Amino acid sequence: MTDWALMLSSSLIQNMFICTAICCILAAVIGTFVVVKRIVFVTGGIAHTTFGGVGLAFYLQSNFLMMWFKPMLGAAIFAVSAAVIMASPKVSRMLREDSVIGVLWSVGMALGVIFMHYVDTSVITPAGYETVLFGSMVFLTRPDVYLIAAVTSAILILVALLFRDLQLTTFDETQAKLSGINVTAMNVILYVMVAITCVLMANLIGIIMIIALMTIPPAMANMFCNDLKEMIISATVISLCLTMLALLISIATDIPPGATVAIVLGVSFMISVIARSVSGKLAAGRISA
Repeated sequence: MTDWALMLSSSLIQNMFICTAICCILAAVIGTFVVVKRIVFVTGGIAHTTFGGVGLAFYLQSNFLMMWFKPMLGAAIFAVSAAVIMASPKVSRMLREDSVIGVLWSVGMALGVIFMHYVDTSVITPAGYETVLFGSMVFLTRPDVYLIAAVTSAILILVALLFRDLQLTTFDETQAKLSGINVTAMNVILYVMVAITCVLMANLIGIIMIIALMTIPPAMANMFCNDLKEMIISATVISLCLTMLALLISIATDIPPGATVAIVLGVSFMISVIARSVSGKLAAGRISA
């Protein structure tokens, strides 16, 4: 039987809950723009590209003793670079977006594998593939909490300042251009915010689980909300409630937390789809009657 008082008094468990809550808020806000703009696969491409940066960091640390080059820094460099490439108008004019995503996705993952292969394990012991891909939620430190909170605050402030321009660009780029908005700049800013969000969450839930946290709560909110602000608020509440529930289930059943979060979100999404379908049929029946 789980000793909840003992578990929740642990600083590691507390850090996990705090970081998860912060990332849920950030993922819900940025994920709402991702879902509305229909760039989920862009997010997936950026998230998987970060693996190359993580591998590069471990390679530089072990072979060149560049201990200051942390995995999060390497992931940020790769993610932001991928985001800028994807948002570049020149690239979009020359190539299909899905082709660019596929290239960056595969090359980023492949570079990560190659760099990890050449890591000198006599110097450092790098995180295993499972940790990189699925996260290490229970090993977050207090400095991790402060870093995630600071970066999240900066991104949320930027979103608040640019909300009108981001909203119009997300819904209708043509109308945004007619309104005098620099659409290219807004797309670059949005893609870079997606990249930074992916980097923060990669350390928390891992590369594989990023898409689940960034897309499922906003997608569920999108079923019942039409206004962007309402969608952001609903996605945030959904994300926090379901993710906290998933963490409690993970602790009680001793299942990896990152995978548990993804499963709980996925099951909840399917239940929401079924509930919406049933409610729609009932409403249609009442109208016909």
